Amino acid sequence: MVAALQHAQVEAWQAVLAAAAHQHRLLNDQAELAEIFRSIAPRLQALINRTVAVISAVERSVEDPDLMHEIFGVDHLVTQIRRAVESLAVLGGSTPTRDAEPVLVATALRRAVQEIPDYQRVRVAIPKQRLALPGYVSPNVVHLLAELMENATKFSSTKVEVHTTHVPGGLAIELLDRGAGMSDRKRAQLNQLLKAPETADPRGRLRDGQIGLLVAALLAQRHKIDIHLRPNVMGGTHAIVVLPDELLVAPKDEQPGASRIAEPPPRPVSQPIGPAPSAPLAGRARSGLPRRLPQGRPQGHDHHGLPVEPGPDSSAGARPALPRRSEAHRAPEPPAQQGPSGHPTSDLMARFNSRTGSDRPAN
Repeated sequence: MVAALQHAQVEAWQAVLAAAAHQHRLLNDQAELAEIFRSIAPRLQALINRTVAVISAVERSVEDPDLMHEIFGVDHLVTQIRRAVESLAVLGGSTPTRDAEPVLVATALRRAVQEIPDYQRVRVAIPKQRLALPGYVSPNVVHLLAELMENATKFSSTKVEVHTTHVPGGLAIELLDRGAGMSDRKRAQLNQLLKAPETADPRGRLRDGQIGLLVAALLAQRHKIDIHLRPNVMGGTHAIVVLPDELLVAPKDEQPGASRIAEPPPRPVSQPIGPAPSAPLAGRARSGLPRRLPQGRPQGHDHHGLPVEPGPDSSAGARPALPRRSEAHRAPEPPAQQGPSGHPTSDLMARFNSRTGSDRPAN
């Protein structure tokens, strides 16, 4: 009896050691895999960023619509490659690039749609609430939603609908597809993966090409985002993403203390000095300069400093008439030039010459 107990104890101890060794190997394998991803992903991201910069420069110089359509197709493919590289970085423990400012939830939904192959089959209902995501959260939420949208379009041949609803404690983003659906067992396994992604085997998922939900679960775990799958009442799958309240902020233009850029106040009207501007410059609209309001406009002055009466046709919606001078300030007319008085004498010059000749002294 004692020998049997000792034998069972030895076998139990060996089983524990074997399990510990196996777990150690798994941890070492995962750590090695994460290190590979961390070293490869930044290099690939740098190459993709350079590619996007080149494509953007080409798009700015192309005017042919057909060629522009082809360039947009290449740009879309590069966007999908960038998301795949970011998925490898997430598996390695990194995070996508952070934004500097909050991003509206509606903008995050649009960005997620732009990063999937079948973006034409996604219909997004724009949320009525103006809520935003902080800059450090928005790239992760966009990536998370893009992975779920791509899965929905991959396993469904119909349109995918996206809705947002306020729920206690946060904002729910619902993705509904009408595909073939999945069994209860498969759905339970995926919900367990979304709840505890650290228990999944990344190597096996990489071999099967099914890392989308794993990446979404890792991103959700970092920010305490809840993802749950359930059957759609219309057939297919209903994915629910709940963003907690601590990840939702007011838009930048509605935050307390945010000051909007106000238009500069109009300058006080003063008497102009010097000649009036020429006609082309006077009629040209200058953007950025304050404009005078037609209501209560004071009396103007001409280039001589005299007051000018406003035209009778000047109104708020029409161009004011040309200035007219008042009769009270009209300049006096110069006096007419007066001619010589008396009658003209035809031989006046001859008499003058004869008289001067007789008075001249002899040589």
